Amino acid sequence: MASVSTIPEALKSVGYLGRFQIIFFIIFVGSSCLNGSITFQFQALSIMPDVICMSERCQALKDNEGDDTLICKLKPEEWKFDNTHHNWLTEFELYCDNTYFKGMGTTVYFVGFMIGVSLLSSLCDKFGRQKTNISLLLGYLLALIGLHNSTTLSKVYFFRFALGFFHSGISVCVFTAFNEFTLPNIAAFANVSAGSAFTVGGSVSSFLAYHNQYWQDSIQPLIFIQCLTLLIYIVLCPETPFWLLARNRNSDAIKSLNFVAKLNGNPPLPKDFTLPKCNEEKESENPFRIIISNLTLRDAVMKLSFAWFTVSTCYYALQFNAGSLGDDEYSVMVWMGLVDVPVRLSIVFFAFKYGRKCSTRWYFAVCAVALGLCLVPSVSEIYVGSMTLKTIFVMIGHGCGGGIFSLLYTYTSEVLPTLARSTGVSMCSTVARIASILSPFVIILNQISGSLIYFISFACILTSMSLMKSIPETLNKQLPNSVAECEVLFHGKQKVESV
Repeated sequence: MASVSTIPEALKSVGYLGRFQIIFFIIFVGSSCLNGSITFQFQALSIMPDVICMSERCQALKDNEGDDTLICKLKPEEWKFDNTHHNWLTEFELYCDNTYFKGMGTTVYFVGFMIGVSLLSSLCDKFGRQKTNISLLLGYLLALIGLHNSTTLSKVYFFRFALGFFHSGISVCVFTAFNEFTLPNIAAFANVSAGSAFTVGGSVSSFLAYHNQYWQDSIQPLIFIQCLTLLIYIVLCPETPFWLLARNRNSDAIKSLNFVAKLNGNPPLPKDFTLPKCNEEKESENPFRIIISNLTLRDAVMKLSFAWFTVSTCYYALQFNAGSLGDDEYSVMVWMGLVDVPVRLSIVFFAFKYGRKCSTRWYFAVCAVALGLCLVPSVSEIYVGSMTLKTIFVMIGHGCGGGIFSLLYTYTSEVLPTLARSTGVSMCSTVARIASILSPFVIILNQISGSLIYFISFACILTSMSLMKSIPETLNKQLPNSVAECEVLFHGKQKVESV
């Protein structure tokens, strides 16, 4: 008699934390580090370099005003940029009347991200994780090469848009694939680690931008890393058994599991091993329709989408607001990364011990307290070492936002069925990118009131904490493979066999 088992049980047999998962983990984390470097590259490159004064009038203005104001009041023969801090602002003359172009480099990136995440993730659910991820990694590589060779501002913006477009798909689809090759807690740890790597990549981009004379130089090592990542994925990463089983391709799912067993050095599954047919959705059904047509899934995605919007506001708006804190912008960017990493990793402990739901709400509460204290006027006048107390509170709020961001990827994927998992995560991510697109222009809010961004973030956090009460806990629960299993997770209405 054939032995029937579930995919989680099969993964325990072939290995859910072996050489295969370690290789996949390196791909996942490496891609996140690279994406972080690209995402924040132009913020670091948009810091105005030093100006060399060539007249007494120039020096007098420099002694009393910032460089942005200074160069706009001088004649071309009275000043020049210090070549040791050459960057894209000097190359494309993005100052004075062209200052608003500075934020466009990041905005077009997030516009590409928002468009890409809404289109590409559904392809991942429809055509499979393997084909989609290989296509996305290849597209990202070509966009990097294009950006490196860009000589005009329009080409820079086009390839920044393309990088955001492909990054959006990679961030969702690679995570989904890894999530389906291991157990939920390991996937949660990997996702938070990837979020930490994203932050480290952003800090590295700040360092490279400060010390590199030519901005294209910082892209060369990223091209090499992407080539290596693409090659490893093509050779060593098969289609996930969850997706294959959801498509009723049971024999292919067993082949995928046996490939993992071989790479992990474990024996293959028994010849009489079979997986149950459990897919209730039609293979041709649109993933969006699966979510929209079900009240439970639709309600969950809407509430989680607002939580994603909130953490995106806290994370990116505070990041791009670093220049208004009164401290050195380069050092603030680096310190934000250093604070972000331990905060992200700490949320793993709480997520494993107390669950995803409690951890998310606790970190939202800490973030709300930190940003609420930023509304107190006196905190900007109190110094702790070389930084103001306000800067420290902002870093704490930024770190908590990053930690929640990482956990929401895991939490969202664990409440959605297999054939709509990537699509549901992408719908939430699309809403989050609205905040990301607007974040580079946070300077406009500062012209109205320097406290407005903290008030908006504080109000959004309280709303998100209230909305997430109805989202169920997913700790130590198997990934739902069908809508019926999602109903059991949310309401416990009927008993179905888990995959």
